[in-house]
Amino acid sequence: MLKRLTALRRILAYCLLTLALAGCKTDIYTDLSEREANAMMNALLSDGIEAEKTAIGDGLFSVTVADSDLRSALSILDAQGLPNGDRDSIGQIFAKSGIVSSPFEERVRYIYALGEEVGQTLQQIDGVMVARVHLVMPEEPELGQEYPQYYAAVFIKQLPGYDLDFLMPQVRRLVEASIEGLEYDNVAVVLVEAQPAQAPETLQTGEFVEVLPGVRVAEATTRTAWTFIGSGVAIIVLLLGVVGYLVYGQLALRRGANAAKNEVVELG
Repeated sequence: MLKRLTALRRILAYCLLTLALAGCKTDIYTDLSEREANAMMNALLSDGIEAEKTAIGDGLFSVTVADSDLRSALSILDAQGLPNGDRDSIGQIFAKSGIVSSPFEERVRYIYALGEEVGQTLQQIDGVMVARVHLVMPEEPELGQEYPQYYAAVFIKQLPGYDLDFLMPQVRRLVEASIEGLEYDNVAVVLVEAQPAQAPETLQTGEFVEVLPGVRVAEATTRTAWTFIGSGVAIIVLLLGVVGYLVYGQLALRRGANAAKNEVVELG
């Protein structure tokens, strides 16, 4: 009986392993903030990619997709500039740990933090994928010297299908008003459009294959579909075999018990 239970456990373990391999998934990105994870989930689900968000502790999350969708998911996220990462705020840039900084280091931190802060604001505009602001802010002049001019270069990558050209004057005014001493004419804006996500070539044809009556899958995922179907059939067959084995064992035990009773009656 102990050997029978051991064999049964091995069969069940094999069934579970086969089922797990049939639905393998991959963490496409980890250590994400909740905002980044939500943005990635929205992008993937909008394009028909099944994805899952999982909390991994310390306020961080991971995004998981099926192995068969990995390539398409990466293309979609790359086209939308995700994950774009959280920007450092001015408070984070100027956070100190007791180390004394030189005036030059303080100024570099200030310029960097100011550009990041303005870029983060621009990135809240609908259709903006990436926004970067680079500032040229010479040091203040000595007494009697002419005050230097400040310059700003703004780079914006917009999502496909958006037209942000009409917003460029508002963007320049926003940058001008955000940085003291900066003039409107000294703000240069470069606007480019991101290329749309390119689906794998096998999916671009739109061809589907009927793997079972009434069940159609994309041609590129045929092998995955048959693997999943074969694994399911194998699991069903193994479970039926386990049930038959158990039923046969119970029947054998009952026959043995009945035979023992009959033998006792005859001896009596």
